[in-house]
Parts: sequence; structure tokens; C-alpha cells
Amino acid sequence: MGKKAEKKRQTVRKYNMNLKKIRSALANPTLRHILKSIGSNFAFKLFLVGFLVLAVFSVAIFVTERSHVVYTTNEEGIRVEDPDRSSNIRTYEDSIWWAIVTSTTVGYGDYYPVSTAGRVIGILMMFFGIALVGVITGNIASALVEKQLKEGRGLKQLKLKNHFIICGWKRDMTAILHNIMKKNTDFLVSEIVLINMADPETIENLKADNEFKQINFIYGDYIDEQVLNRANIKQAKKVLVVADILNSGSVQEVDSHTVMAVITIKAMSKMVYTCAEIIDPKFERYLRFSNCDEIVLSSEYNKSLIANASAGSGISHIISELLDVTSRVQVNTLDIPHEYVGKKYDELYGYLFKKNRTVLIGLLENTGNFYIRKRKALQEAQKTPDISKLVDNLKDVKSLVANYPVMNPNGNYEIKNYTKAIVIEGHGDGSSYN
Repeated sequence: MGKKAEKKRQTVRKYNMNLKKIRSALANPTLRHILKSIGSNFAFKLFLVGFLVLAVFSVAIFVTERSHVVYTTNEEGIRVEDPDRSSNIRTYEDSIWWAIVTSTTVGYGDYYPVSTAGRVIGILMMFFGIALVGVITGNIASALVEKQLKEGRGLKQLKLKNHFIICGWKRDMTAILHNIMKKNTDFLVSEIVLINMADPETIENLKADNEFKQINFIYGDYIDEQVLNRANIKQAKKVLVVADILNSGSVQEVDSHTVMAVITIKAMSKMVYTCAEIIDPKFERYLRFSNCDEIVLSSEYNKSLIANASAGSGISHIISELLDVTSRVQVNTLDIPHEYVGKKYDELYGYLFKKNRTVLIGLLENTGNFYIRKRKALQEAQKTPDISKLVDNLKDVKSLVANYPVMNPNGNYEIKNYTKAIVIEGHGDGSSYN
């Protein structure tokens, strides 16, 4: 008796422990959320109802058919079963197979009811199968249509990673995108995401261009976190915010919108490389405060070109030629070989010229993600035990400027880490304006 009692107590303890584990698992908010999501899913509910109905029909046909055996007397006078008139559904497995085959309207005919009650159940099962298939196919078609509508309206949720997001809209967007693709060959068209409030017809006209058939579109205001989340901003590699012509406000309102967008983007993802276009230069400092990696002052460039053109210097033609993405000779930035970091400017100049007649015209310092650059610079600045030197270092960190150009420095200028070479590369033949 003692052994039996002990065994019973062990069984009860195991049961209580398992029950405790189940309760603690159900108390987990993540698990509760998953179970709630599954429970509220229509497809799951449909599957559950269909399964229960199939189980009921399977039990009913099994009960009515397993005992429906018809006997006959053979020539020898022995009473034997008549297989032609007897039911061939004898096991529960047979009834389940029959229910599934009948409900899906496949109807192999290997198992079938023979009794009157079984045939009535079979008729009901056929109607249920037709309804079930209709509901399933209807929901599949509805889901596909809904997905297509969401894609057309820019309301879908993207699951891209390391993609390129372009916020805003320009007048000649197709030409701009062609040039962007030429300068960003590491991105596929399917990895480009447009976020703006253009109407669907405008986006369809853009996609009519064969090159942009696979481009992604998210409709909405790009200062809205929900819109940016639909574009999966946290997994993006690069973001370009252009001065949006769809913003009908003043220049100040357009630039304010750009600044707000950059602040929101950097708050959501500090690691994404961000470039922004503004019209009024007084908004530049706000972009710098928000750690914008690259700032385009479009109106200032136009003013400078006009001023140079007025002097009859031909500078406007030179700049146009160097910035033209289709030109044979272009201004570009190149990664500097690691062994040249810490060496003199003249050494890098000679190396690049000998390599491919590439002309070094300057250095671009503090390249890459500016948030990372400042964080690393801050870590380096704090390594000194000298308080006065620490203060000076912190001032230097504060004065850091992202993508800071140093044009044609002294030949002894030391090449720093996180620096790129500003070069003129390619070879012209003088035929560009012929």
C-alpha cells in the first residue's frame, strides 16, 4: 500500500507541476498575444469549424455504415456477406478519408455510404463541401485582390532590408530616378522605395517605364512614423529626402517638412545614412543638429553657378560636365586604401595618378554614418586623463562636420581615418559638345 500511495503522490506532483508550467506559459504576455492573434484569425476559425464539422460527419457515417452488412446464401447454402450491397466503410479511418474526399469534391469513389441514413449524411456532406470550397476560394481571391489594391494605393507593409528610401516628389521624377540608379548600382529597382502623396495614376505612369516596373511605393506623409514603419525604415540602408513639390506651402514650409522628416527618421533609425535637400540655407543647421549625413543646398548651387557664369569663366560648363552622370569624366569619391591612412596627401596623389591617371583634388573627411563617427570620436576624446585636453577634445568632437571636404590641401597634409578621396576620374576625348 505504501508503494502505491507514493506512486500516486508522484503522479499528482507531476500533474501539478505540468499544470503550473501551462499556467505560467499562458501568463506570458507574448504567448497570450500570439494565441489571441491566432484565435482572432478568420482562416484559423474557418479551419477549426471545418475540422469540427468533418469530425461530426465522420462519426455519423461511421456509426450508420459500420453495421450495415447485407448477407446472402451461396450455392452451398452457407450464409455469407454480400460485398456489393454491404458498406465498405468499416473503420473510423475509412470514415475520415471519405469525409475529407467528399468535402473537397474530389470523390474518388473508393469509399461510399450504402444505407439510407448514410446517403442522407453523404448528401449533407456534399453541400457542406461545396460551401466550404466556395468560402475558402472566395477568401483566397479576396485576400489577393486586397493585396493588389494595397499595392496600387501604396498601403502595403514592406519587408525589405538594406533598401533605399526616397521621400518626396520632384517634377521630372522619372529622369531623376534614372540618374539615381546610374549612381547607385548596388541597389536593384525592387530595393527602391518611394514615399510620397502622389496620386496612384502618377505612380502608374512612372511604372509604365520598364526600368521602374518593380519599384515600391508607400503612400503617405513621410514625417508620420506609421508611414515610415510601413517602409521598414529601421532596416533601410539609405534615405534621400527631396524638397517635395507636392507640399503646396512656402519655401520655409517645404524645408520645415524636410527637417521634421530627417528628425523623425533619425529618431527611428540612427544607423541609416540620410541625405536631405533644402532650398533655404538657414535650415542647414537644424539638419546638422539632427545628424543628417549629407545636405544638398540646391538654391545655393544655382546662385553660385549663375555668379560664375556672369564672370564669363566657363565654370558652369565645367561643373555641368563633371556632375553629369553620363559624362566620361566625372567628379567622384573613392575609398582610400587602408595603408595610406596616416600618410601624406602627396603620396596618395601619386598612387592614384599612376594607377589610372585619376586626379586627386581633395579629401572628404568624416564620411559614412555621422552618428557612428561622432560616437567613436567621443570615445577617443574621453581616453585622456588630462582635464584641459579632454575639454579641447570634446570641443573638437562638437565641431565635427559630416562629409567635410578639404580641397587641394598642402602636400604634407595627413590623411585621417574615415576619409575618402575626391577625384576626377575617366578620360575625355573632347567630343562631349560636338
